[in-house]
Amino acid sequence: MPEYSLEQVVHDWSLIGEYGKDLVDVDATLGSGQAFSWQRIAKGSWIGQVGADPYALIPGEKNLNVYSPRGSFCAFQEYFQTEFDLEKVFQSFPPGDLVLERARCSCPRLRILKQDPWETLVCFLSSSAKPIVQIRKICGRLRAFYGKEIYPRFFSFPSAEDIIVKGPEGLKQARLGFRANFIWKVSTILSKLKPNLLLELKDAPTGDIRQILMELPGVGRKIADCVLLFGYGRLEVFPIDRWMERVLRTFYSPLLKRAQPSHKELLEFSSTYFGPFAGYAQQYLFYWARTAFWKKGGLWEYHERDGAKI
Repeated sequence: MPEYSLEQVVHDWSLIGEYGKDLVDVDATLGSGQAFSWQRIAKGSWIGQVGADPYALIPGEKNLNVYSPRGSFCAFQEYFQTEFDLEKVFQSFPPGDLVLERARCSCPRLRILKQDPWETLVCFLSSSAKPIVQIRKICGRLRAFYGKEIYPRFFSFPSAEDIIVKGPEGLKQARLGFRANFIWKVSTILSKLKPNLLLELKDAPTGDIRQILMELPGVGRKIADCVLLFGYGRLEVFPIDRWMERVLRTFYSPLLKRAQPSHKELLEFSSTYFGPFAGYAQQYLFYWARTAFWKKGGLWEYHERDGAKI
């Protein structure tokens, strides 16, 4: 990610809009592991990209100020889904679920971003066993090697064709390890065999999209569900990784009636219990668990000490 100071942004970029701080929790939204093209800089500000365009979010006294050298405020609002009514999400959650309520209250204005399916797919293919900070670096290297410089030190996210044309060397430089082979194979399929596949899936049923994604090399249920939620806006989808397995097994075992439910049982439970906006429930629980229980003992220590129950 490019090194830009707040002074540079304010001096060189245009202030394109602002919104109230109570509309979006920027730290929770951009720090929840759903997007990897942003980084936090000084004084609670963030700098990153929406598509190919650079943006910066700088807190003011009452508002968050949005700066960009070339992007539009309209595109920014669509990306952050600022017009989406979060109250209907909250009202859809299971009544009496004190764990989910606690998670929601920890970041009540976290929003699910509207991202590009291809970028989402590649980023999550890059994410296996990697912390968020490293995934950001990997995606930044992919942009720098394969993308086009659209503003000093900002690069577009490469298409499948860009990757194939320039060859696999950039995947090695990005330090992807075994993941490089998956991205190369998927890029080959989408650039040569099915170039419009992801676009054609836009209006398909969620189950059909999941099945097709899982036929791609390296794409399992978790990655497919992340692409569905963050790339296609299927808000009913509840991705389950190791963190979410811990959350569900720690706090929801009483409802599952088993101390050690299987992964399949967790998938079946989460797909029905959390309702039509299960993806939002997942993000609240994920961010809450990661921020509250990162230190030693994690969920287990908290659960025993605090007696948290549903």
